[in-house]
Amino acid sequence: MIAYHFPPMHGSSGMQRTLRFARYLPDHGWEPIVLAPSPRACQQTDSGQLADIPQQVRVHRAFALDTARHLTVMGRYPRVLALPDRWVSWWLGAVPAGWALIKKYKPDVIWSTYPIATAHLIGLSLHRLTGIPWVADFRDPMVQPDNPAVPLTYRAFERVENKTAVHCSRTVFAYPVFSIPFRAFSAYAVTI
Repeated sequence: MIAYHFPPMHGSSGMQRTLRFARYLPDHGWEPIVLAPSPRACQQTDSGQLADIPQQVRVHRAFALDTARHLTVMGRYPRVLALPDRWVSWWLGAVPAGWALIKKYKPDVIWSTYPIATAHLIGLSLHRLTGIPWVADFRDPMVQPDNPAVPLTYRAFERVENKTAVHCSRTVFAYPVFSIPFRAFSAYAVTI
């Protein structure tokens, strides 16, 4: 499970989605292994929620920075260092860490979750390196008319969304898939 939103990260309701998957998947015969960024990448943390992670769930942290907080000089940072999102540096740490986890645990599936687009880039990279089936959890659409508002970010999200649609084995959405303008998702989508 590749998830930016995971304890001790604080301030996102999306964290509960991944945490609940990790909590209840063992009841259905799955042993989740979570690959999350190092806490320094999170704007807010709350160690109180670490107790909500079941003991049988393995959590591994990979190097990650928040471009806007860690790479800003004189109040500015190059936009290219934040594409597709401010946590793209997580890819640098997560791909080698994920590769090591795959070699050690031999998982049956790779699962990545959006709204941090870098999570899908990590999923894509690990899938292409290993051939392990990849499930992309979108929750919400990545690209919508005029969203993201910044054209460079919009195009980056569009590229990630298209690559994900082409390479993932299945997608998961939190809303009816027919509401997505990208028709390639419909054959492989699960709505929960």
